[in-house]
Amino acid sequence: MQSRLSRLSVLAVSLFASGAIGQADPDFGFDFVTIGDLGNRDTTLEETAGPFDYPGVHVGGVDYEYRIATRELTTQEYYEFVVAYFPIFTKNNGASVYPPFSGRWISLTSGFPQIDDPETDLRRPATMGWEYAARYVNWLHNGKVNEEWAFETGVYDTSTFTINDDGTWNHQETHHPNARFWIPSRDEWTKAAYWDPDKDAGKGGYWRFPNTSDIEPIPSLLPENGGERNAGSFVDGWPLDVESFPNVKSPWGLLDMAGGAAEHTETEFLDDYYPQRWWVGSNYFHTSYGSPSSYDILGKGGVRESSDGGLIQGLRLASAVRHPADLNEDWHVNFFDVSKFVELYFASEPSVDFDGDGVLDADDVVVFLELMSMERD
Repeated sequence: MQSRLSRLSVLAVSLFASGAIGQADPDFGFDFVTIGDLGNRDTTLEETAGPFDYPGVHVGGVDYEYRIATRELTTQEYYEFVVAYFPIFTKNNGASVYPPFSGRWISLTSGFPQIDDPETDLRRPATMGWEYAARYVNWLHNGKVNEEWAFETGVYDTSTFTINDDGTWNHQETHHPNARFWIPSRDEWTKAAYWDPDKDAGKGGYWRFPNTSDIEPIPSLLPENGGERNAGSFVDGWPLDVESFPNVKSPWGLLDMAGGAAEHTETEFLDDYYPQRWWVGSNYFHTSYGSPSSYDILGKGGVRESSDGGLIQGLRLASAVRHPADLNEDWHVNFFDVSKFVELYFASEPSVDFDGDGVLDADDVVVFLELMSMERD
């Protein structure tokens, strides 16, 4: 065992000496929460019953781990995409920038997209059409490479974003299984917003609202005045910045699940003619309070066609859980992770106590090497 550890040490020294350590932020500034409690149940009809519900709704059950962003995408973050994709957009669509591409707070000024008011709009929740949300996550998945292929494939194949002569649609239904980022499904979003593994004496259960409560979050007030939801009106400065209500969280610690921007999901709502996608959560101009039609109630939502002319909504990223041997979190398992292991090992970092016995020793080296050999994409 010592010889294996020695070889790891030699490799680490050589990597540090060569300056090969150091990776760009693989999550692009987003904080993610891992959603576990695999195999939680769907909602029941009793939990989602009401005069404005879709009949027979059973949502929220997810039998795998995934990650989801703690906040909505901001206008500043989406603007980076708009600028990067703008030459491709104009090549394919002409010089007009319209809301499904540019979003609510970005417009064309002097022939180039600009944020309308940089003083107020940078951290407002971004909005876009579903097809451009798909291109945004393709771009992230491909490491923000500014080449056309990086926007058009990887997570969602945009060559499927077509309509047949008979009016039927061909849109790819769900993300590719090896995606790093994607638009969350309705089940993934619902679980992250409402499911609490500790509810009902540890049996797990759903809250009625996404603020870990059966009482609706209060709209139209600033947080210092008792407001609990990023929702007000069109005319008095709403929406506020994302993360303006840091004490109002879902059971998993997610912010702004109510208010801000209603959010896209990748889940199709199929009818006899063309597919639509579910959207979930309330928008900043949804100011109703105490109404059975509130979009913040468990199981609510709406549908809209997923074409580029569809309704603009916000985006909260879903993401894969990384390989357990990806210690430097760059989405790859390679010699950089060997180096990171050695660094953490000699720093007595408990995170590499892989056998969980409270002692860092050769057994942890063995477990790490076994993790390295696990099947991966």
